[in-house]
Amino acid sequence: MDHSVTKPEYDHAGAQQIGKKDFVRRAICLRIVEGIYRKGEKVPSCREIAEQLQVSKNSAYQAYSGLVDLGILESRNRSGFTVGLNVPDVKIAEQIGHQPEQGLSDKLVFASNLPDVNMRANQPRNWAEFEYPFVYNQIDSELFPIEAWRECSRLALGRNALPIWTSEAVDVDCPDLIFQLRRRLLHYRGIKAAEDEILVTVGAQHALCIISTLFAEDRRPIAFENPGYQEARHLFHLYGNEIQPVPVDAHGMVPDELPAEFKLLYLTPGCQFPTMVSMPEDRREQVLRKAEAAKAFIIEDDYEVGLLGHVKPSPALKSRDRSGTVIYVGSLSKTLSPSIRMGFIVAHRDIIEAAKTIRSLTVRHPPSIVQETAALFLAHGYHDVHLKKLREIYSQRWHIMRDGIVELLPMFSLGHATGGTSFWLTGPAGFDAHAFAERLQTRGVLIEPGHIFYHNGYPKNSFRIGFPSVATDKIRLGLRHIGEEARSFLKKSKHAGG
Repeated sequence: MDHSVTKPEYDHAGAQQIGKKDFVRRAICLRIVEGIYRKGEKVPSCREIAEQLQVSKNSAYQAYSGLVDLGILESRNRSGFTVGLNVPDVKIAEQIGHQPEQGLSDKLVFASNLPDVNMRANQPRNWAEFEYPFVYNQIDSELFPIEAWRECSRLALGRNALPIWTSEAVDVDCPDLIFQLRRRLLHYRGIKAAEDEILVTVGAQHALCIISTLFAEDRRPIAFENPGYQEARHLFHLYGNEIQPVPVDAHGMVPDELPAEFKLLYLTPGCQFPTMVSMPEDRREQVLRKAEAAKAFIIEDDYEVGLLGHVKPSPALKSRDRSGTVIYVGSLSKTLSPSIRMGFIVAHRDIIEAAKTIRSLTVRHPPSIVQETAALFLAHGYHDVHLKKLREIYSQRWHIMRDGIVELLPMFSLGHATGGTSFWLTGPAGFDAHAFAERLQTRGVLIEPGHIFYHNGYPKNSFRIGFPSVATDKIRLGLRHIGEEARSFLKKSKHAGG
């Protein structure tokens, strides 16, 4: 294993001040604390570390000998030195001493419009270790079609496909993937698109980034659902756009509340994010007319549609677009995995042509090997089979969730959603969903506070619970924990308020 580090952790003036032997000792201990050298693993030889830190071999040997005496390193006859197996981390940290924090240069200026960390979905990194992870945008790994994906990966890595994905194709996406998207995904959503009206992206978020760049010079505001997808809102804000929030009710975004002027409307009509309601036909027509009158474009984020077997989804808004007003954004994140990072844009060919240029200046193009694998996965019918399985399982879980919420969580308003893989719940006025979420973590339950989805972070009494990553047989017990904690939480809040 190559443990070389080209940049020493300390400057060499420091080495002169603390002594070269101590300089080496601190460098080794710091690397152990940071996990570069792990317990039981071999560390660089005295000669190697001397060259890295630009000290003498004798100084390095003295430092290593001292660390052996402390039990931090172990000397293996003829095989060098390894990190001690049973050394307390605190003992290692003591050898480092206080390291003054080095500030950034005064010349470095970060963007002032970066989103507040508290207004983003901060799922714990170890979310999968929680017994009841009612989080969104995660999948049940047990449902991932690993054998089918492995087979398609093997075929994509075959000698015949080698010239396809080993060459750089900045302006050309995998032809078979484009064909499969048109045939199997877009056709299902009622969308007819030519080959030059589709662009593959590194997930839907990358698609939104390209669109943001494309329309950056138009100073009109972006109309945005409120509540809505917070990561899109942060992205648009990052590009200096004015965000005009538009309220959402039981039927999705309210068209009558659209501003007189706007350049883009970010919309999730099929399954409103995060309330999960579907926009009816009359509103869809109204939205199209208003966008055309404003000479604006609609970004239709079709992020989650058709995942429940008992729900017949309406055709995409893009399917009724005859003037090029709708820019359609889709991905494979919800049906396969968000980590595959496979998204796409469907729009007028002039928009796609400009979007290709922006893509080539940023990521060049999505990995060709992933495009080839995804194309094979679609072509062989694996995606169809997997989607059918998901629709059955998710539909079962949806009904268990809804029945459980009605029975076990009567203190929360359920909303008007008829589909989607999550539920939007609202507590009484003054209910603090963020504090409630923190309390639930002690029970092994994860939920998502709803304030992050609102333009100004208010109100704070709603939250979202998703079910794709919770096993079917654990849903009711998880909801029972939520209900028990809610009764206790509301009782304490009432006493505190009164």
